Amino acid sequence: MDLTELGATIRRTRIDSGISQLDLAGMSHLSRVTVNYAERGRVAVGADALLRILQPLGLSIGGPQIPNQNAVGLLAKSASVSFRSELPVTQLERAFVTGRVDDQWLPHFSTLIDEATDAMLLRGVREVADRFEIPATTIWRNLKRLAATIVSPNPRWRHGD
Repeated sequence: MDLTELGATIRRTRIDSGISQLDLAGMSHLSRVTVNYAERGRVAVGADALLRILQPLGLSIGGPQIPNQNAVGLLAKSASVSFRSELPVTQLERAFVTGRVDDQWLPHFSTLIDEATDAMLLRGVREVADRFEIPATTIWRNLKRLAATIVSPNPRWRHGD
């Protein structure tokens, strides 16, 4: 795969994930300009920066894309590690789709919002968006609303919509 093809794949996956170049830059700890260069297939992007951009998207240079399959199940399990009851996948999907959470699951969502990795959230968002045929941007808006409700200290939720 040449840089132009890789750049197109990065752009398509980012858009399908419902995030902006600025969001991806924050997840990659790079500048938005670097993400833009990578999407355009510019040689100016070094290998380290490229790998940092690919990781949260679940992409790799040589191997296949990490499948989105069962990301929601993994997120539900990871949100439940510190609790007796496990967050049902249906509750997690409902929260992603509607932005609403039953009070009994708020502690689980607090853990999820604060501690889930960017890569897992991206995979989960893509999975739910595909399953329920809604835009990934709607799910991100719902997650940002939940993060505000929970008053998440995680910096990923601090910049604008």
